[in-house]
Amino acid sequence: MFNKKAASNVASLTLLVAALAGCAGQQQVASKEATPNNDDWYLVRTESTLYVFDDAAVYRDYVVTGKTTYTKDVGEKDKFGQDIVLVVRAEDQGKDVKKIAGYQFLKQSLPPAAGFYGEIRQEGVIYVAQRYGDMVDMNGLGEPIFRHTEIASGPNGERVVYLMQKEEKKPVSLIARFQKLYGITPAKG
Repeated sequence: MFNKKAASNVASLTLLVAALAGCAGQQQVASKEATPNNDDWYLVRTESTLYVFDDAAVYRDYVVTGKTTYTKDVGEKDKFGQDIVLVVRAEDQGKDVKKIAGYQFLKQSLPPAAGFYGEIRQEGVIYVAQRYGDMVDMNGLGEPIFRHTEIASGPNGERVVYLMQKEEKKPVSLIARFQKLYGITPAKG
């Protein structure tokens, strides 16, 4: 005896298995877009300008020299009235502002990569983050919500504030990462 419902279920199951097998067999096609530069983000606030970086080497060069090579004035001010200026790599100088990762992070339109790292420098303090959301909160509020502070522990004796979540303990791995980046020997004790 022929059962239409059972035959329909078998046919549906067969089509599903075939579709899944076809998807599994497809090769990944490389995107024409380059991998997003979304693993780090740096902000430097001066009295009149918010400098936005998405490249560690460009940021570190600025921190050491106080100078920038390639900038893009966004033509906008942030909520604190500071002019927003992107400091970019040589290869990004011809890009539309909206395609630059630092700007996309600022506008919250680019998700961060795993292992994200960020810093905000303002008023002689270095704020260090391991989560993009903590950077966004700090940038928007001007102060961290939860923090661990270490006095005079920066590369030039700056106060370093590690951005945290409420439930976190001392961010030992983030402190170690910061110290390694700057070649700081941890204090004993």
